[in-house]
Amino acid sequence: MAQTTAKRQTSDWWRWLIAAGVALIVMVGVWYALTHLVNFGKTASTASTEGGAQTAEEAQPAGAELPMDDFTKLALEKAKQGDVDGALKAFSVAIAANPEGAAIPYYYRGLVYIEEGEADEAIADFTRAIEADSHFPQAYAARGTAYLMISRPAKAAEDFNKALQLDPNNANTYVNRARALMGLQMNKEAEADLNRAIELDPKLLAAYFNRGVLRMMNQDTQRALDDFNQCIAINPNAPAPYFNRAVAYIELGDKKAAATDLAVYLTISKDEEGKHQARSLLDSLTGTQGDNPPPPTEEVDSSTNGHNQ
Repeated sequence: MAQTTAKRQTSDWWRWLIAAGVALIVMVGVWYALTHLVNFGKTASTASTEGGAQTAEEAQPAGAELPMDDFTKLALEKAKQGDVDGALKAFSVAIAANPEGAAIPYYYRGLVYIEEGEADEAIADFTRAIEADSHFPQAYAARGTAYLMISRPAKAAEDFNKALQLDPNNANTYVNRARALMGLQMNKEAEADLNRAIELDPKLLAAYFNRGVLRMMNQDTQRALDDFNQCIAINPNAPAPYFNRAVAYIELGDKKAAATDLAVYLTISKDEEGKHQARSLLDSLTGTQGDNPPPPTEEVDSSTNGHNQ
């Protein structure tokens, strides 16, 4: 009886997880970009995520090197150290010193604004970066990510289209465009983008994760399970795929495997809302709370990253 109830409620659980996955992709991306930048003399990239966009190193246009002034370097160091106010001030000085050639500091300041949850300010800075350098694929891709944050998938898709025109072999941008297309209910086109991303980078966890979510949406559960298996093979320490795989197992009637994955998720996740969801679903499988697990709470921690989900 408990398993029947769990299966009946599964669609609600994986719809919640889709939303959580989008937050994961956006928020971890900026965190990674700000903490893993090493090539200060080269063009910046969009935010990278364990579930999402490209790393600073991956997004470099071939052979492209742009000068970076000392204030921009200082701002990046402060951002990596968590000194947001100091970083913003240093970026502002760099911009004031050379407003016509300030694409890089505008871009990075936009990333800081995204990390702070200020999508409108980020979009404004990415737009200024594009005005200063119209051949800056990372700025288009970053602005697309910011548009996704405020639920504007059509605008996001436009920016990802432009980014791919300028950088056609960037696997991460295909993943991000797929997310925008999913928001536009263009699922066939989204899956094509995710397939292309995997062709370009067979170890890109984000592509498998999003394709698995898309296949769950399309009720293609067995192939979704295959994608979540691949996510875990790529990074067994990423929590979110275990939750997704548990939901897929429930759809396929494998209660024991689902319970095992939920237990793993509870062990490695740091996201309290996600853990609340996992405990409730696990209780419904094991019958420890009868046939009626508590409904999810409305609040979702948007500050989590890919290691926490």
